[in-house]
Amino acid sequence: MTIVLGIDGGGTGTQALVADEAGHVYASATVGPTNPNAVSRAQLKETITTLMTNLHNEDPTAFNKIARGFAGMSGSGDSEKSHLVETVLAEAAPDFPIRVDNDAINALYAETLGEPGIVQISGTGSITFGLNETGETARIGGWGYLFGDEGSGYAIGQSALEAIFQAYDGKMEADVITRHILVHTQIQNVPDLIPYIYESPSPRESIAKLTRPVFQAYDEGDALAIRLIQQAADDLTLSVQTMLNRHFKHNQEVVLAGGVFKRRDVLPTILNHQLSAPVKMLEREPVVGAVVAALQDAGVTVQAEFKSSISRYGF
Repeated sequence: MTIVLGIDGGGTGTQALVADEAGHVYASATVGPTNPNAVSRAQLKETITTLMTNLHNEDPTAFNKIARGFAGMSGSGDSEKSHLVETVLAEAAPDFPIRVDNDAINALYAETLGEPGIVQISGTGSITFGLNETGETARIGGWGYLFGDEGSGYAIGQSALEAIFQAYDGKMEADVITRHILVHTQIQNVPDLIPYIYESPSPRESIAKLTRPVFQAYDEGDALAIRLIQQAADDLTLSVQTMLNRHFKHNQEVVLAGGVFKRRDVLPTILNHQLSAPVKMLEREPVVGAVVAALQDAGVTVQAEFKSSISRYGF
């Protein structure tokens, strides 16, 4: 058996597995955020060191046999940030190579086990990532909230806030969404949303969490909420269809991942009607995809029992 390390790193937490091609898990660990855009180099090194220590302590024998590692990390899409994470990982685990790449690979491979496909991630941010029939990877979006993230939780929440303040100015109506967002934030007056957002530890996260009251308004049949959700669906459809048209010869399964899709009866259902490709929800933890990527880098193919075996460990 070939033992590898898979890491799924994000802005809120990081998960890692030491596993093999049969889906046997030797060690697992969860630590804090490792997005290099959100933490300092010192914080990143401390968190990664803690991660490696925890994995080693759980099964020292297996840890010392790790052949390769793969770290799919949010914020590591460009070479400079990837190099920073690679350097820190090399310092924390110098005995085996660890490749760093975009965390969208984790979500895709967790479902396709390295086969061609497309993953549409929509959480706080959004990105469309694909692996085509010739083994080439491509991405659309994922450029951050200042430049895009269409169809994301942030985009939905920001549009809702914009509507609320326009309604407060008398330019339009947004009574239902306003009511739900004020209840959600436990705020009495619309202007008080300004310090609530700007003074929060993470304004971007706070805005993204407003998708919940928007969905509540949607459930009541509110026309504005329906329009915001439909706009998100249209934006996501455009990204996925562009990926299919530009990078694929045939339709591919589209895997949906991220908090915005937890309401399976809303956006997943709409996308299933609007897209030309079949749609399914990601059912496994993204860190499983990191394990698959590490096995690929080691030149090892996952075995037939991999999915069922790793599922028994809760991943």
